[in-house]
Amino acid sequence: MREVIKVRDLDIEWRLFSLKLINEGKEDPLADKHERGTPALRTLALVRRERGNAAVGVLYDFLGRRVHEADEKLTPEVVEKSLIDAELDTQLLTRALEDDRTMQEVRDEHAAAVEGIGCFGVPTIVLESGRGLFGPVISTAPVGEAAGEMWDHFCYFAEQDGFFELKRERDRRPGA
Repeated sequence: MREVIKVRDLDIEWRLFSLKLINEGKEDPLADKHERGTPALRTLALVRRERGNAAVGVLYDFLGRRVHEADEKLTPEVVEKSLIDAELDTQLLTRALEDDRTMQEVRDEHAAAVEGIGCFGVPTIVLESGRGLFGPVISTAPVGEAAGEMWDHFCYFAEQDGFFELKRERDRRPGA
């Protein structure tokens, strides 16, 4: 999306979603401060509350670069490094994990995605019309106008009333 916004006039509203909540068993994954992804989600919730949507987008971008491009594990240390990259206070991580409201904020955003559009995974993109699709899942993100063209095609399919899914087997890892 960071390439798409360079060539298309878009406003992005970032929302939180937890794959762990989709597969939730007896244990609450958001209560376990060491569960993969939990520190990031709860920190993003606090960042939204205190700094707004734009700051969530910046932090999410730096988290994504570290995890998907630099192949770092999504640990509390990576969240802290990403906060530094985003020029945000590193204490946001500690405060988020100490603030139980962040668990409910993640749950609320997650539930809205699941109940509102039937979200079941990431990435899910929802257009202004309220229609959303899972994906796209791609190995290497296009740049420039190619990113804009992919966006245009994605929007076309998402707006088709009877369209549900395109899929093929993966033959490489993301970034390869």
